Amino acid sequence: MESDHRAPSPDYFRLTVDGVDFSVAYDVSQPGAYHYTVAATAGGGPALKYGFTSRRSDYGKSTTAEHIEAIRTFLSAVDPVTGYIEDDQSEDDSWS
Repeated sequence: MESDHRAPSPDYFRLTVDGVDFSVAYDVSQPGAYHYTVAATAGGGPALKYGFTSRRSDYGKSTTAEHIEAIRTFLSAVDPVTGYIEDDQSEDDSWS
């Protein structure tokens, strides 16, 4: 996708970040909210159709640069072995 990374992004588009293809959708029912879903990956990253939601506190629309930053933060938390964000229960295993 070619665009000005500082301008508000389209409401629906695909974006490839660090080799992972995401579907990005603005949620008109929740101003400022975007849903990110993994559309394609080469492996060693998040599972297909896995994703996250992000919402701006100012209810505004995000720029492509902001989407890239949000996706990179998400990717850094994903376990490359499982493809998911793992819960860290190493400090308190009393939940199980």
